[in-house]
Amino acid sequence: MKKLTSMMATAALCCCLGSCNSGTKQEVENTVHIKGQLMDMGSQNVRMRFDGAASMVGDSRDILLETDAAGYFDTTFVLKEPTYYSISRNTLYLTPGDDMTIKVTQSNTEAEFSGKGAEANNYMKFRLFPKGGSYLEAGGNLRGDFVSTKALVDSLAAIRMHTLDTLSNVSGLFKKLETARIKADVINSYICYASYSRMFAGMKTEEEMQAKWNEFNVSLTPEVAPLYKEIMDENMLDVAVVRDVLSYQEDSTLTSLWFKDISIPARTTELYASAKIVGDLRDEVSEQTVDKAKAFLQTMKNADFATEVEGKIVQASKLLPGQPAFDFEMEDVEGNVKHLADFKGKVIYIDLWATWCGPCIQESPAFEALGKKYAGKDIVFLPVSTDTTTKPWLGYLDAHKKELTQYHSNDVALKESWAIMYIPRFILIDKDFNIVNAYAPRPSSEEISPLIDSVLNKQ
Repeated sequence: MKKLTSMMATAALCCCLGSCNSGTKQEVENTVHIKGQLMDMGSQNVRMRFDGAASMVGDSRDILLETDAAGYFDTTFVLKEPTYYSISRNTLYLTPGDDMTIKVTQSNTEAEFSGKGAEANNYMKFRLFPKGGSYLEAGGNLRGDFVSTKALVDSLAAIRMHTLDTLSNVSGLFKKLETARIKADVINSYICYASYSRMFAGMKTEEEMQAKWNEFNVSLTPEVAPLYKEIMDENMLDVAVVRDVLSYQEDSTLTSLWFKDISIPARTTELYASAKIVGDLRDEVSEQTVDKAKAFLQTMKNADFATEVEGKIVQASKLLPGQPAFDFEMEDVEGNVKHLADFKGKVIYIDLWATWCGPCIQESPAFEALGKKYAGKDIVFLPVSTDTTTKPWLGYLDAHKKELTQYHSNDVALKESWAIMYIPRFILIDKDFNIVNAYAPRPSSEEISPLIDSVLNKQ
C-alpha cells in the first residue's frame, strides 16, 4: 500500500507544478492533488481504498492519507486512469489532473467537494448502498407488493438517470460507468425485495423457503435478464454494485435463468475465480491453500488481478503456523499504550471484535469463560476492539462489565499485517511469539481448549 506523507505530498506537488526539470508534462497531467479535512475517522492515518475491479481481490492500490490532529491533509499522487476510491462510506471518482479541496465525514451525504473534479464527486455523494438493498433504502422504500415496489424503484432510478444526464463537467466514461451503476442498483433492488418483504412469513421449513425463493427468481428473469445484458461489459467491473450483482452468475440455477444466452467475458470469469482463491486464503491459511493459489497464479491472464493474488499469497505465507507474529499497538480503557510484543513469553489468544458486530458479541462470554478457565496458566487473553473510535467501545464497556482487561486498536499494522478482512477473528500465538493459528477456532468451539492445551504443554 502506498503511504503518502504531507512532506512527500508537498514536495511532489512543487516538483510537478513548479519549474523543476524532472516534472514532465505527462507527469503533471497524471497528477491528482487533493487536500482538505477528514473528520471523525478514528485515526490520523486514513485509508483511501481503491474501489476498481481489482479491489475485489486485493488492496495494493490503497492509499494511506496522513492527517494532522484535526484531520487536515494535503497530498498528491500519480494516477494513470480514472479510478474509483472510497473513504469510509464516501465513494470518490478521481481522474488524472483533478485538483480538489474536500471535506469528508463518515456520512457520505455530508461531503463537500470543490475544484477540478468536484462535479463528479458531488454526484457520487448520493450513490446507493448495495447492502441496504440499493433503492429499497434498507426497506424504507418497500411497498405492499413487488409490482408497486418495482414501480417506485424504477421511478427513483429514472430520477437518478436524469441527474446524471444533466452533468456537464464529467467525462463520457464517467456517465457510462454510472449508468451501469444505476442499472445494477435496480437489479439489486429487485433481488433484495425478497429479503426485505414478508415473502417468507409463515414458512416453517427450509424446503418451503427454498421453493418460494426459486419461484421468485423465475418471476424476476424477464426483469433482470435484459439489464444484465446491458451491464455485461468487462469495463463496468470497476463499479462495485456491478460486481455485486454479477456474483449471482456463480449460482448454476441462476445462470440458467438470469444469464441464459449471455456471454460472460473472460476478464469477468477470472475476477471471480481470483476472488475465490483469495477467499480460501483468508478462510484457512495452510500450505495447501497457498500452493493452490500459486498454481492458479500461473494461469492468470489479467496483470492487475495477478498482482493482487500474488500479494495475497505473500501475505498469507507470512501468516502460516510457525511464522513470527506481527506486533501492533493498542490501548486500554485508561489510555495506556501497550504492544502485542509486550506479552511475549506467554501464550496469547486474541479476540478481535467491535461493538457493532453481533457474532462478536455472542462470542464474548465464551472468551471471558476461557480466561477464567485458564487463570494462573501461562496464557493471556486479549480482547481487542477494532471500532473506528473509542467512544462506542468505552460506552459499551460502561454498560457491559468485563473481567478481562480490554483493549482498543486502530493500528494500521494490525489490519494489514494480520490481513483483518472480517470479524470476529481469533489469533493464537505461542510463548516464543510465533504464530500457532492466525485464524484460530472461536472460543465457543470444541477445538479451542485442546489447541490451547497442546500449546501450553509444548512450552
